[in-house]
Amino acid sequence: MLALFVATGCGLLSSSGPEGDAGDAVTAEPKAEAVTAEPEAGGAATAEARSDTTSIAVGDCIDDPGMTDVSDLPVLPCSEPHSFEAFASSQMPDGDYPGVAAANTAANDFCAREFSTFVGLEYDASVLEILVFYPVEETWTSAGNREILCFVAAENEAQVTGTLRDAGK
Repeated sequence: MLALFVATGCGLLSSSGPEGDAGDAVTAEPKAEAVTAEPEAGGAATAEARSDTTSIAVGDCIDDPGMTDVSDLPVLPCSEPHSFEAFASSQMPDGDYPGVAAANTAANDFCAREFSTFVGLEYDASVLEILVFYPVEETWTSAGNREILCFVAAENEAQVTGTLRDAGK
């Protein structure tokens, strides 16, 4: 299971910084390589499917996961109406679980940096929102999960058809 954090929306990373905390979270800056905003194999779903958070790839789209259980999410083709689009991922460095606050900070910092490359505008100047998934201590320890996964959403998490890549807003 991953913790999730929405920026400027559900759980929130606003332009002034994190406003909320969703469960166990992240570390300062991930030192591992960042994954591009290009869809990976397995990304860009062509039909609706259900997935746990570790199976979602850059290029996949999902509906609002809410703030509770994210172990069974509907993954949708981005050509259909959806709330969030996965645009970047990274692996946190190995070692002891860094704690919720550190994991949250690492995820939000990473996703805000990657946002400008994907959208074409700095996050602080954008009306778009960020949703962040990051590992919790349980999956860090039992499953070796280190993934940070970044999602972008339209203002107020309005449904979108297609991608927000290069939206510039």
